[in-house]
Amino acid sequence: MRIVLYILLSLLLGMLRTHSQESETTTTEEKTNSISSISVNGEVSSVSKNERSYFSTSDSENTYKVRAKYNDNKTAKVRIYLLEELGQNNMTTSGSKVIWKVDYNGDTGYEVKLDDGSLRIFVNKELTSQALFNKFKTITQNIKSYTSGKSDAQRDQEALQRDQEQLKREAEQKIQEAERLQREAERLKREAERLEREAKRKTGDSLEE
Repeated sequence: MRIVLYILLSLLLGMLRTHSQESETTTTEEKTNSISSISVNGEVSSVSKNERSYFSTSDSENTYKVRAKYNDNKTAKVRIYLLEELGQNNMTTSGSKVIWKVDYNGDTGYEVKLDDGSLRIFVNKELTSQALFNKFKTITQNIKSYTSGKSDAQRDQEALQRDQEQLKREAEQKIQEAERLQREAERLKREAERLEREAKRKTGDSLEE
């Protein structure tokens, strides 16, 4: 049985080579040490080493949310990029804060809040079109590339590695569960054999009487 379990593990681990799936929720905190990939007016900005950025993305059935923190000196470039993508029609400013917000019959369709070193994005997927939602996903990806300093290929590779590690953990858990079930089955078998012997013994005692 243990051989079968290890065969199962080998099959599951083999799936890792082709597994590539977006997580519903990904949160990364990473040191940046490479060239960024966001381009504004054809200009590609570089990122200095040993900076820290935080990017959290939540993509549920009804909403899409982004929370990001990064070095303050990137805010100006992010603001220019968002202005190019979202325009000024639905934009308001208050000090260093810039907000883009669109309501549909009193309900928020989307809201983008930008401040020094931070970004918040909220999209109501039930109210916005698929095209607009896809646009926000692209915006998020580009800003993440810029603030983290990592290319799409690097992030995809890291995401794939995380998925592989998750699959490996799940495979190990399944093997442990299978071994537990095997032990339970053996225990039940022994119990059934004991009850059978006891029943035979009682039957023999009855015949002797």
